Amino acid sequence: MARKDQAIEAIEEMLLEAWELLMRSPDRERGWLASGVRSAWPQIVRDRVTDYADDEARPRLQLSRREVALRDRVFIDPDCLAMEIAPALRPLVAVVLALRVRPEAGGFTWSRVWEALGGRESGCTSDGLRMRYERVLRSLALVEVGRSAIDRDALSL
Repeated sequence: MARKDQAIEAIEEMLLEAWELLMRSPDRERGWLASGVRSAWPQIVRDRVTDYADDEARPRLQLSRREVALRDRVFIDPDCLAMEIAPALRPLVAVVLALRVRPEAGGFTWSRVWEALGGRESGCTSDGLRMRYERVLRSLALVEVGRSAIDRDALSL
């Protein structure tokens, strides 16, 4: 990406990492609701020939404390960083993060973001969406700098 502003680059990397962690997080409500439907029998008896091979199944990696703290600080806590994004711009940020984390063949393009947000009906161009996204990153970088300054002041007391 190679932007000139290091703070914007850092905030985007933090958003991307937190987005990946959010997508890796288990959905406890869905798991609880599905637990009554599923029986334990498939977990107890598996035939190596007719069932899928256990070697292919990999357990989901648990999030570390640092990863949970980052995910919560950016997306889950009541005063999270995502709440600093204007509600009208949150869909734009979500689409960009989703497409950057899992780019299609050919890589990330702003035309894909434009299409995902409605194309002509969005009333904006792909370049306009890019500029809005960069403004959001710039404002989030300022918020993050302010929060870290407050944290440093609190630690020095």
